[in-house]
Parts: sequence; C-alpha cells; structure tokens
Amino acid sequence: MNLKYWTRNKHLSYISLDNELWGVLPTRTLHYLFPFAAELQIDETQAEELKTELGKRAWAQVTEYLAKSEHSEYQCRNYLNKYKFHSSIIEQCIELCKDKRYIDDTRFAGIYIRSMFERGKSKRAIIQKLREHRIPIEEVNELIREMEEPEQSRQMLQNQIAKLRYRYREEEPRKAKEKIFASLYRKGFDLEMISAAWQEPAKE
Repeated sequence: MNLKYWTRNKHLSYISLDNELWGVLPTRTLHYLFPFAAELQIDETQAEELKTELGKRAWAQVTEYLAKSEHSEYQCRNYLNKYKFHSSIIEQCIELCKDKRYIDDTRFAGIYIRSMFERGKSKRAIIQKLREHRIPIEEVNELIREMEEPEQSRQMLQNQIAKLRYRYREEEPRKAKEKIFASLYRKGFDLEMISAAWQEPAKE
C-alpha cells in the first residue's frame, strides 16, 4: 500500500493511502512512525496501525470540539470533513458520539430554539436555521410550540419596528414603511405579524 504525507500547517500533515485521503496526524507522529520518507510502501499491518491512529485523532478532535459547546451532528460532520478524515472514520466517530449522547440533535435544537427566541428571532427564521443544520422540522415542532411566547415575540417585533422607524425617520413615510417591512421580512417575520405589530406602538 502506498503511503504519502505532506504538511497541512506547522503541526499537521495530510495522509493518503493508495491516493485516497484519510485525514491528518501530527507531523511529529508521522516522523516517529515513518522517519525515512514522506512517500513509501507499507504493509497491511502498518496501514491498519495508521488508520487506528487517525481514528484516535479524529475522536480527540471531535470530542474537544463538542466540549466547547453544543453542536449538531451536521456541524460535527463538517468539522471532521474540514480535516479530510475518511468517511469511515467520520461515521465511526459520529455514531460513537451519538451512542454516548455527546451528540443529540433534539437537545441541540432545544438549546438553539430557546437562544434564537431570546434574541428576538422569528419562528420562520428559526425553522430555516434548523433546516441548515439538517434537523427534521417535524421532530422539533413541539419544542418550537412549547418555547414560542406570542406576546414576547410581538413585543420584540414592535421594538424592532420602533428602531427601524427611527433609522428611516428622514425617509418619506411610504418609503420608510416599505424598507421596514422588507427588513423585517428578511429576518423571517411573517407579513401578517409585521402588519399587526405596525398598528401598535412598542410598550415601554
């Protein structure tokens, strides 16, 4: 089996086996295992040993990533893909993380939904973001309903309208209204909600 490795940065090197990328390892580790060349023929036993080291490296990286904050399965896959780990290594790491509940998309969605509502994001914007994380909406609709507080959402929308009215205060009224509606719609608010909130002043 043909092994090649080349530097990714100061500390890491990419590894390929028979011209297929398998991921990264510390350059120092590779120099220790294969001190005489950056391209050579290795046997199956050496290849398996190398794959084991790659698996350990991928596991260490994804668990460190998850230790910093909650992440979705999609984010973790992208993170490991960034380091060009082989799909078999990524799959093994992801499944082990899910078995140990280090990755739990329902838990991630709950934290994410609450955070987005607290930041004044609309339900439509939240659903769009969850889709970007490849989270099935039908599985978290109940969470969204539980956390959505219509009165709080309406108040936040009114506050945003007040800020935008001030921003566009020099504009002709009709033009200002168009810009405000367009801005809020881009943020994910329904036109019906915007129209309703437009009729009421923000509460102090």
